[in-house]
Amino acid sequence: MEAIVSELESSVPCNPSGESALYKLSLDDFEGRSVSMRNYKGKVLLLDVWASWCEPCKEAVPVLEKLSKDLEGKNATLLGINTEPESTREERIKAARDFGMSYPSLVDKDFALVNAFHVEGQPALIVFSKSGTLIKIQYGIQTRDYPKLHASFENWFTAP
Repeated sequence: MEAIVSELESSVPCNPSGESALYKLSLDDFEGRSVSMRNYKGKVLLLDVWASWCEPCKEAVPVLEKLSKDLEGKNATLLGINTEPESTREERIKAARDFGMSYPSLVDKDFALVNAFHVEGQPALIVFSKSGTLIKIQYGIQTRDYPKLHASFENWFTAP
């Protein structure tokens, strides 16, 4: 499957105060605890949108693991975003383990994040700047995409 790349240069929807819509969202971790996306304000945030039934999602994990290593020591975080609200905690944990994910995942149980940023498929890598501006959505991440993603890496830290 050829990677489909969608570069978005406009900022995400904002509330009247100018804060990114990203920071209005809260998603649950696999234990059911609510995690505010506001916790990631001031960091470059990479989100891996995935589902257990999605074979291309599994194939994307090695690339994302490499990016995760690139993030070490940087002001950035990679999170998985599982889109299976009907699955059990155990099923999600097993899928993440089977995929080889070492990064944490949250559950978009009401598809708030997916809908807010018009995510049209998975796997999808969504990149937000430190201010919550949507920098990039890339669908269908493959091993051959790593060099281009890595080359874009430093630009993510200087984006508004």
